[in-house]
Amino acid sequence: MTMHATIIRTWIPDLSVGFVVLLFGLWEASTNLYSDFDTTVIPWIVVLGTATAVTLVRKAGWWSLAILWLLLIVQATTMTDVMIVELAIVGVAFGLARWGSKTLLWTSGLSIPIATFFTLGYIGLLAGGIWRTRIARNLIVPLLDGGISWPLVILPMIAGMLALPWFAGLAARYWGTARDSRLSQAEAEAEAFAAHHERTQMEEIATLREGQARLARDVHDVVGHSLTVILAQAESAQFVDSADSEALKATMANIARSARSSLQEVRAVLASPDGDLEYRTDLDTLIEATRASGNDITVTDSGAPRPLPPELATVAFRVLQEMLTNAIKHGRRDTAITITRDWGDQLRIAVTNHAEPGADDPEPSRGNGIDGMRRRLASVGGSLRVHIAAEPGAIFVASASLPLRAGRLVGTVGA
Repeated sequence: MTMHATIIRTWIPDLSVGFVVLLFGLWEASTNLYSDFDTTVIPWIVVLGTATAVTLVRKAGWWSLAILWLLLIVQATTMTDVMIVELAIVGVAFGLARWGSKTLLWTSGLSIPIATFFTLGYIGLLAGGIWRTRIARNLIVPLLDGGISWPLVILPMIAGMLALPWFAGLAARYWGTARDSRLSQAEAEAEAFAAHHERTQMEEIATLREGQARLARDVHDVVGHSLTVILAQAESAQFVDSADSEALKATMANIARSARSSLQEVRAVLASPDGDLEYRTDLDTLIEATRASGNDITVTDSGAPRPLPPELATVAFRVLQEMLTNAIKHGRRDTAITITRDWGDQLRIAVTNHAEPGADDPEPSRGNGIDGMRRRLASVGGSLRVHIAAEPGAIFVASASLPLRAGRLVGTVGA
């Protein structure tokens, strides 16, 4: 039902124009009949054909052109007078150029000069019986009375009636094509802008999520390391002689210092996750702060130490911080934590600690710590290995490699 209604709506303008032409043509044919100028059926056929050609010009242009040629041939062979209703051919010429296919466009264009001379010859035939006509007589007699050669006037008149509307339709056709092209370009630009806007939003969302993930990792590393150190100090306080007030005060002072340092770093991270890099890139400061909290740490360096680019320095700091956290959390209190730094084409940092008896998992923490270290190192082209050394007892070794020749990030640190 909806499809049929749509088809009817598209035909309403064409049917309306065709109906107006039909009404006018019927009135003209009736007038000719009552005036005894033409009592044959041919004028009625001309009226019906002209109205049909006007109706079909937009939707079926080939039929419209064929009907007009058929009417012209019929009128010429039957010597039927020209009718005023045939001025509607102007609209057909316009429509063929405006809405016809390319083949129909040029076919109708070539038809114009042929039809012009054919019509001129047809009117010349009518001139032989001029007094039996009305339209032809009113066109030709005044010119003859004025001594004017009627073909010199009728020929341009016919050519203009056919060619001018055809050229007008051609101009409207290319104007419509240009307008459609502009509209298509505008739509394409709008789609491109929308896609760019959407892409920008997605990039902003990705940046925000990356920042949130980085902040979560930093807070995890800072808080995890600080709480582990504080917990180790609090547990060690149990073994201090209660009579040794100085030792107890020193332990509490270490706990307070560790808590203040942790609070300071958490505030720094929350205030500006990308700022204060100097505080969070000095490996020696990190080692000394951890050692000052009461943990026994030995450090061995080989090769020539050198400054790291900011992104590598930050990654190295956070990775070593997490390694020390795991070593303190899962290692024995009566053995030292060993840190080895090898400065070559790569910076290799290895942290070794003796695990508590019964430990056999080389990755004791499968939370954010180990995964976070791997993601940080992968972001700069580095790698992480966590394993048990082939020595008596459970000795955990966590080794990280960072390419010192990489002056920029290889990827983006994941969540």
